[in-house]
Amino acid sequence: MKLIQSLLALLSTAYLVSSAGVPVVTEYATLYSACEAGGSNVYVAVQYANTPKIALYSYDECYPYEVNGNLAEMAVFCKSVTCENNPNPDCTGGAVPPVPVPIPAGLTLVNAADFVQLLGQGATCQENKLPL
Repeated sequence: MKLIQSLLALLSTAYLVSSAGVPVVTEYATLYSACEAGGSNVYVAVQYANTPKIALYSYDECYPYEVNGNLAEMAVFCKSVTCENNPNPDCTGGAVPPVPVPIPAGLTLVNAADFVQLLGQGATCQENKLPL
């Protein structure tokens, strides 16, 4: 099932190109590999604009949508998680909306038109105990 979800996420982004002009398929493979190699608690790899280093986030760690003025361009989830969006970049202020969101492994979020800040300013995610 995990392989199928990964393939679907990959195929659904096959014709997209990031704002940096790099094909999303290439970025997806790089981010997914980094996420998988990050350890048992790492669930997402994120590429921020103007930042060559890939950011990895672990369960219960604040995942800000912007770091040093650079928005997240692409995020690849290598594990299924349940996340809460937060109104502040340090993940304080309570969940917005107040409902946790399940995210399946293999999902890719591409920040087309800088929509990510419409969701909030950051997220906190926990291991998903449900089979996704």
